[in-house]
Amino acid sequence: MSLLLVVLVSGVVLSLAYRLYGRALARWVRLDDTAVTPAVEFRDDVDYVPIEPKFLLGQHFSAIAAAGPITGP
Repeated sequence: MSLLLVVLVSGVVLSLAYRLYGRALARWVRLDDTAVTPAVEFRDDVDYVPIEPKFLLGQHFSAIAAAGPITGP
């Protein structure tokens, strides 16, 4: 079996799993787009602060990479 075929089949399987399993999880967890987030509900401008989505990736990366002391909040 050629490597290209393995990559294509794997891509199709992963794409289908992402769509189907994602829908199943959304139903199971009962996701709600109108739910209020804790940052809005408990806003105190210290620990709970709403933030624009464009800044979330950097915050998430610094938290996951344990670079908090280096990069700051």
